[in-house]
Amino acid sequence: MSVARILWPAIIFALWMSPVSAATPSFDCTKAESSAEKLVCADEDLAKLDREVARLFTLARKGPNMTSERQAALIGTQRGWIKGRDDCWKDSDVRACVFDNYVIRIHELRQGYADARTQDASGISAGPVVVECPNFGALISATFVRTDLPVVYLAWNDMSFVLTQAPSGSGARYLAKYGKGEILFWEKGRTALFEIPGQSQLECQIKQPG
Repeated sequence: MSVARILWPAIIFALWMSPVSAATPSFDCTKAESSAEKLVCADEDLAKLDREVARLFTLARKGPNMTSERQAALIGTQRGWIKGRDDCWKDSDVRACVFDNYVIRIHELRQGYADARTQDASGISAGPVVVECPNFGALISATFVRTDLPVVYLAWNDMSFVLTQAPSGSGARYLAKYGKGEILFWEKGRTALFEIPGQSQLECQIKQPG
């Protein structure tokens, strides 16, 4: 699975070791161990994503539709996700890697567990919705996350992208680097324009999953 994104500016590494937390994630920053955890504790936007993942995880785990088998699977995938997030120290842009990992996990929890979607007014995410584009050959799943600069996560087949909101005269226009160009998703109510570099722009319908 490939994930494309607009690169974020590098954060000052000295902040990682600051004894005073600049953010309020779901975990205790005095016990932060990994570089990813320390970065989250210094970045309120990442902390906001962390709180959303924790909120969705709790809703899913404690929801009325949860079985013991599904709970064991949920806890296992959460532990695997934490390990993947903490491995972001290997990435050339650690913050972008951590950010994307949180957005992807939000999508996974929302897509896989109906109970995680029961209290959306309390969170910062919405979806996933189904995006149906003519002559595209696949349905697109879209999850929206209201960070300081809102993003949308798009996934279809084995492709996925984190797109960042860009200025627009109307609707919500999202962009991400893709090859030598940019992938475009421009939401306008129940329709959206979708374009991949080198392909024609498509006018798509946004629908609730069946």
